[in-house]
Amino acid sequence: MSKLKYGKNGQVHFDSEREKREAMEYVLTSPNVNFHIHEENQKQGAWGPEDRIHFKKEEGVPESLKKIMTAGRQGLYGRINCKEFCNELRAEARKRGM
Repeated sequence: MSKLKYGKNGQVHFDSEREKREAMEYVLTSPNVNFHIHEENQKQGAWGPEDRIHFKKEEGVPESLKKIMTAGRQGLYGRINCKEFCNELRAEARKRGM
């Protein structure tokens, strides 16, 4: 069984392998998603840089992702902040030659 909980606070979590696979597949293949966001937030007073996943709109986003999403900003439906999960997504993308 693979890892189902990510982040210092467990902010990214899945209830099952199936839910995680569905979420990862959506993030890796949907034109609605950008998972290559790196923000140097420490320059704005935060504790350090952040890796984020941005969702442009709500339509089509699986519930498994909606439940772990935080509010977006202008032009974004929502986002997920978790370097650990982003690293796993990048590794999977590399394995697939993406």
